[in-house]
Amino acid sequence: MKSHWVYYNGVRIFLADFSNYGANGAGVKAETQYIIELLKNEPDNSVLSLTDVEGTYANEDILHALSELLPASNKKIKRRAVIGVTGFRRHFLDAFVAVVGNIKFSAFDTGEEAYAWLSKP
Repeated sequence: MKSHWVYYNGVRIFLADFSNYGANGAGVKAETQYIIELLKNEPDNSVLSLTDVEGTYANEDILHALSELLPASNKKIKRRAVIGVTGFRRHFLDAFVAVVGNIKFSAFDTGEEAYAWLSKP
């Protein structure tokens, strides 16, 4: 699995790495299960998270896997940044949020911008 903890400017940030899964719903589902296990012992409202979806496409299996992750992860997340959702994909993300609901995030063009935002007090 690709998701892991990183440190940026001395701040611990969780990278939820869904990048380059293409249309592989089974791969995204496995990643979501891995993330649930990694985050389950974290205190509520404590995790700074960067979600990278660059190179991963939206299909029914992927959307279902991501919607299963949200109830488990939302209570742990303090702040969430998302990268890989430029252009039309950004409109898709907005539609996904409208359907699933209760997702707070800020979208960025680059990981560097996202990490800088997450690491600010």
